[in-house]
Amino acid sequence: MQLHEVLAASRDLQEFLEEFTQIMAAHLSSSGVEVWCAVTLLRDGTAGTVASSNARAVVLDEIQYGFDKGPCMSAARQQLLIHAPDFATDDRWGAYTEAAMAQGVHSAVAAPFDLPGPDQAALNVYAGVAHAFDETAIATITQEVAATSTALRLALRLAHYQDTEADLRAAMDSRTAIDVAVGIVMAQHYCTQEEAFALLAAAASTRHTKVREIATQLVETTGGQAPTTHFNTSRASTRTQP
Repeated sequence: MQLHEVLAASRDLQEFLEEFTQIMAAHLSSSGVEVWCAVTLLRDGTAGTVASSNARAVVLDEIQYGFDKGPCMSAARQQLLIHAPDFATDDRWGAYTEAAMAQGVHSAVAAPFDLPGPDQAALNVYAGVAHAFDETAIATITQEVAATSTALRLALRLAHYQDTEADLRAAMDSRTAIDVAVGIVMAQHYCTQEEAFALLAAAASTRHTKVREIATQLVETTGGQAPTTHFNTSRASTRTQP
């Protein structure tokens, strides 16, 4: 499985994980044994399925969330590989195993992703027969989850960079509007910069809105259009010609 090719071809992180679960399910399924895969994310104490090979995998995940226990919950929380070869003889999760078997699940493997920060995640692999996963299958799951963890960390860093860039752009746009509005107020009222900003802040407080919104309205009313900021995060390099 060429994960870097899957990641490069995906439009976003969720599409990448959807492709990953579908590829894993197809790879691990054999003649007469169908496998279902899903990715569980634990964030702020709440569990959710962020990707799955099909709808049934989501239902199987929801059973674990309902009991707040199961292979994937243990794998994500403990950051350990969990193998349940036969639910009929496994008593680690109490009533969950009976509920899972009622849905046709008899074995499972859950492998944790190695992610930065407080978020925890695991790949859940379910099968409709006992002892569906031999040592080779478990090794494949472990290897692919480890490789996907690397890709996920890269994707999360890129997502964080994009969020930071968007926040910076918004902050600069806000600063531009306020600076222009302060200049307008200074010209209209023959006051200092501090006094002009105080007038904007007072107007925002009276109208129960933000200073930026008051500033943007003033600039649009005065100049006919909102202020714009030319913002480019790329660094231009210059070279002196000999």
